[in-house]
Amino acid sequence: MLENFKLKGTVISKMQVPVKNLKIEAFDEDPIIDADDLLGQRDTEVDGSFEISFDDSVFSNFWELLERTPDVYLVVTDEKGKEQIRSKVAQTQYEIQYQMRMHDIIPDPKAEDPYAGNAGRMISMLSEVGNLLGIENRINLDLLNHGDPPEEIRNKLRNYVGGHDERVKNFDHFMAILSGVTNSFLEELHLGTIGYDGPQVPRMPRRETYNQVIVWPRKEKFKWV
Repeated sequence: MLENFKLKGTVISKMQVPVKNLKIEAFDEDPIIDADDLLGQRDTEVDGSFEISFDDSVFSNFWELLERTPDVYLVVTDEKGKEQIRSKVAQTQYEIQYQMRMHDIIPDPKAEDPYAGNAGRMISMLSEVGNLLGIENRINLDLLNHGDPPEEIRNKLRNYVGGHDERVKNFDHFMAILSGVTNSFLEELHLGTIGYDGPQVPRMPRRETYNQVIVWPRKEKFKWV
């Protein structure tokens, strides 16, 4: 029995307007020894939407017998045949939905990394917590020395003030560990950066080309429960 697959989505311009009459070609990525199989093609509608359906007869070969599902990527070209978007490879077991935005990004290898130093800024912001500990302690001491709180509250304040030095010591120890980990291991994995627009954006978007494509694979048909 043949397996059926579906690829559908929408293409918008950089001004977020639907783009019609773009050619959408779907391919199954194969190893180097084989050419990538054309799974199907469609033109985008007036609302920028497209849908491509196919079954496993268009890509069945030795490699797919092992994988069982196609490794799909889309190529979007304009009316002049110029490639506009190439999506990443995604494996599907039933359906993939795409949201794609066209762009005219020209990479500059010498551009500054807009995310550089974010890990350090994050640590600097956290360090302000240490200052708050000191402010809180001064407020509590002032209340003990010059205020007239109930005895129960006074005892709690004494206990809390007594533990101030230990809390500061623990906080400084935590910040030292965080700084060391962030500056080494996390930076190597690019986890020390923040501010990404989405998972499709690379670490240095001004230096690299990238497609603004969001992919949602689905493994089965939608079913009402």
